Amino acid sequence: TAAAAAAGGGATRRIVGASVLGALLSLTVAAGFAGFFGARRRGAAATDAGNARMLFLRSLHGLSKVPPLAQGLEAVAINLARRPDRWENVSRSLGEQAPWLPLERIDAVDGLAAPPPLEEVTAKWSTGVLAELFPRWYKNVTLNMSAGERGCCASHIKVWRVAANGTRPLLVLEDDAVALPAFSNSLLQALEEAPRDTGMIFLSDKDRGTPKAVGKVLLEPNFVWTTVGYVIWPETAKTLLRMLPLDMPVDNFLGWCIRQGKFNAFSIRPSAVRQANTWNVLSDVPHSDDVAHA
Repeated sequence: TAAAAAAGGGATRRIVGASVLGALLSLTVAAGFAGFFGARRRGAAATDAGNARMLFLRSLHGLSKVPPLAQGLEAVAINLARRPDRWENVSRSLGEQAPWLPLERIDAVDGLAAPPPLEEVTAKWSTGVLAELFPRWYKNVTLNMSAGERGCCASHIKVWRVAANGTRPLLVLEDDAVALPAFSNSLLQALEEAPRDTGMIFLSDKDRGTPKAVGKVLLEPNFVWTTVGYVIWPETAKTLLRMLPLDMPVDNFLGWCIRQGKFNAFSIRPSAVRQANTWNVLSDVPHSDDVAHA
């Protein structure tokens, strides 16, 4: 998973319509394009001709038609400055599956280099909730949250602040997200099925329990198990911000909030996204609860 994201991080448009715009490739090697778009990108500036080409094509996003259900929907990807490879991967993946959806990069914060304040994310957390819900998986212990977990919490908090200041739902991706072939169809169907009081839609069916189908794609989650991709509405973002500090890793915190009925949330099947690697493999976020498994 990604570490934390700065709300004012530099935005960069995603690759779209590359096959249609092949005739323009020779233009993108110009230093002017690299300088212009590189200046807009904080922490992961595009300096070579290949990245300049990618950023130039992203700037032409308007050539793609946005489906009516998604009018006004914006998407952000949380990305560490030291992982431009992940930004390029998630940009490319989403561009292939949803060329109609603009994606902005949110500059991430390293939880070790810039730890969040304790009033936003606690230093310790208890697995008691998980042990009660899933006694076969967890022991009840108190743990130190890893720097990566605290940074990941802070990243989502800052994205929630972006969402809370908006008027439309915001689609959030972590930078190890892979958009699946069902992305557009599942997302648009979920938006159509979602009741008016929906607060979040998680973009996969990954769950610690067994979710229940409530529509063609919408599921009622048991205990969501990933923050790799979700849609969040402004009122829910405000609710979450009022609940600070986060006193457990963000995926567990959200799963617990949903179980407690703090807001109305759904997951979807077929999944729209997955993590690039199996859980806990090549992750930038060490998981403190490894020692708490029963």
